[in-house]
Amino acid sequence: MGDNVIADNSLDASGVLVNGGEAPVSEKHAAQSSDQCDEKPVKKLRGNHILALALRRMLKGPAPTLDHIVRFLSSGSGHDKFWMITQYFTKVVVWLYAKRGHKSAAERVRILSSLVADYRIMIRLVGLAPMAQFIRYSEQSPAQTRVLQWLDRLMNLSLVCYYPLEHMYWLGAHRVIPLSEKAVENSGYWSCRFWAAWVALQFVHLGEEYRVIKNRRKQIFTQGKADAVKMQQELDAADADTKSWKIQLLINACYFPLTLHWSIRGSTFPDVAVGCFGTVAALAQAYNVWQATA
Repeated sequence: MGDNVIADNSLDASGVLVNGGEAPVSEKHAAQSSDQCDEKPVKKLRGNHILALALRRMLKGPAPTLDHIVRFLSSGSGHDKFWMITQYFTKVVVWLYAKRGHKSAAERVRILSSLVADYRIMIRLVGLAPMAQFIRYSEQSPAQTRVLQWLDRLMNLSLVCYYPLEHMYWLGAHRVIPLSEKAVENSGYWSCRFWAAWVALQFVHLGEEYRVIKNRRKQIFTQGKADAVKMQQELDAADADTKSWKIQLLINACYFPLTLHWSIRGSTFPDVAVGCFGTVAALAQAYNVWQATA
């Protein structure tokens, strides 16, 4: 029996019996713990290396989407549409918070919405110059039909009345110019009424535009172009105009109830509905600007 024990074990230099040339159990556990501790920094370094490689690849190559976002926000229209989405969508968020009883959160978001609305009115203080430029352009480049030309003139006239009244409202409300509360209130209502007139005229304008697009498409088919490529190009242009027309119709349909609401004293139109209509109009306009800055 003793020989079997000796056979299964061995002596070290000091004559101490050791377990088959293997380390004692306590030493094996210590070694395993040491290996596990060594693996953790290795795994951490490996993870950091992968993250560094991913960041390097992301930052090294081109970023077309980021460039597009910057172009969008850098344009005057894109900048305004970003804040317009914020202004109106926050009204929906206020309604959702209030419905769930989160009064404090609803009030904070409502304050943000009001600040953004005030900011958007302020940046329109410089809107008279671009409007004057557009009026000059519309007179120097006549519309496709006389009806469209006269509609453009009437719509421009409504904006000529709208902008100064809105400026008067904002400056009077902030006590920059001395106006009575009644004068401030009246200027606000009348500015929105001229805006509502513009929206109503835009419906007529869109109706005439649709008639022109429809006639142009009909003419393409009836003339029978010999050049198939040119014919397809004209059809593609008509399709693009039709798509643009549909977007403009959606935008105008959203603005119509809003301008009526702001034009009527004591209107009971709910604020959440203002948020919904305004958000859709803002997203549709933002889409146009996004495409234009591609």
